[in-house]
Amino acid sequence: MENSSTPPIIIALLFVLRCLVPLAIMLGVSQLLRHFGLIREPNLPDQTPKEEEDIKLEEGDPAHGSK
Repeated sequence: MENSSTPPIIIALLFVLRCLVPLAIMLGVSQLLRHFGLIREPNLPDQTPKEEEDIKLEEGDPAHGSK
């Protein structure tokens, strides 16, 4: 092995930067795409079930032992 004169703290900082710089670039590109409207937030379904779904839940399922 070669003898390195670089302090270990510098090597650790370079390692962290090697991981954080691509992450920052990806997040920045994502924010730009969202800002320009090329990416939209997904529409979440309503939390309350509809009346038709309530009826289906109350009737039961013959496969699961309910009549």
